[in-house]
Amino acid sequence: MSELRLMVKGLVAGIRTLLLAFSLLFAVIYVISGFTFMMIGNNTKTADFKMQHYFETLPLTMFTAFRCFIGECIDDLGQPIPSLLAQAYGVPFILGYVSSYMLVALGIFNVILAVYVDITMKAAKESEAVTAEQHFHESIRVARTTRELLKKFAAAYRLWHDMEEENMSHIDITSSAVLFTDEEIQDNITITKELFLLVIQDQDVQKLMDDLDMPADRANMFEIIDADGSGTLHITELVQGLLKIRGEVNKGDTVASLLATKAVQRMIMELRQSFVEQLEAVKGEVLVLSGRVEEIRYAKPPRFLPGPDLLHLSCGNAPKPVAKKKAISVPRRPELSAIGASMQPEAPSEGDVSPP
Repeated sequence: MSELRLMVKGLVAGIRTLLLAFSLLFAVIYVISGFTFMMIGNNTKTADFKMQHYFETLPLTMFTAFRCFIGECIDDLGQPIPSLLAQAYGVPFILGYVSSYMLVALGIFNVILAVYVDITMKAAKESEAVTAEQHFHESIRVARTTRELLKKFAAAYRLWHDMEEENMSHIDITSSAVLFTDEEIQDNITITKELFLLVIQDQDVQKLMDDLDMPADRANMFEIIDADGSGTLHITELVQGLLKIRGEVNKGDTVASLLATKAVQRMIMELRQSFVEQLEAVKGEVLVLSGRVEEIRYAKPPRFLPGPDLLHLSCGNAPKPVAKKKAISVPRRPELSAIGASMQPEAPSEGDVSPP
């Protein structure tokens, strides 16, 4: 559709050039036809070849010349007129015909075509400039409308925190939004679902959303914009969501969602593969550690023999050892243990111990 609009605009813009080109072509053909009419119009050689009715008057001569310049230079029998006239008048006619054909067909026609193409290209550039200007003005309009809408939400956020709970069923944000400045719109403002539903009930907010081409089902817009499911909307999140859902749904939106889903699926598969590899590595380390624990558990403990410094009495004065042989405890039967206990010497009394 844009190509047809461009062609129509180029045609309209080139009407003046087309009229000037027609005037130039008419003047050139008039001069050439005048010389042709005077030279061969009333000549007997023309009548001998039965072509006098093509050159009887000046208008007929001009029409015949125009036919020859555009490529339809034949008589009623299909014979080429330049060939017949060349047989009748020889080299002078050939030189004149070639010169006039080069001037009109290869000169004037090509110049007219080049000028017309140039005008069409200029019209296309002007159309692009107008489109860019319209897009610029449209962007400014959308930015201003979005700013006014953000002022409404910011004013409602302030009133929401200042009002009491019993008066939260309706919020009048018309006067507050007018006094609200751009500097007061901060990123720490959070819009809850209850506040969002109250704000969109305002008539001015509805009008601003209509100017932004928002969908008619605006009660469910909060769930659409709240992509992370946090239950609140920040100013940046609100602006991005409103600008994304404005306008009609096209094929690009569906394809973008499909590609994003495939990208997330690919990332999840890579993450799953990484987790599986890490889990296998952890399992291998656990098996190695369990094997070492089993080896330590079933290994024979070393035997330690008591040294001389460990043999002492509880009183603090150790007697001199009777024998220097190290006693090794050997398990005995109960009856042998009793006999051995009776055969042990009695410990010396305190009186028998000589003073140091």
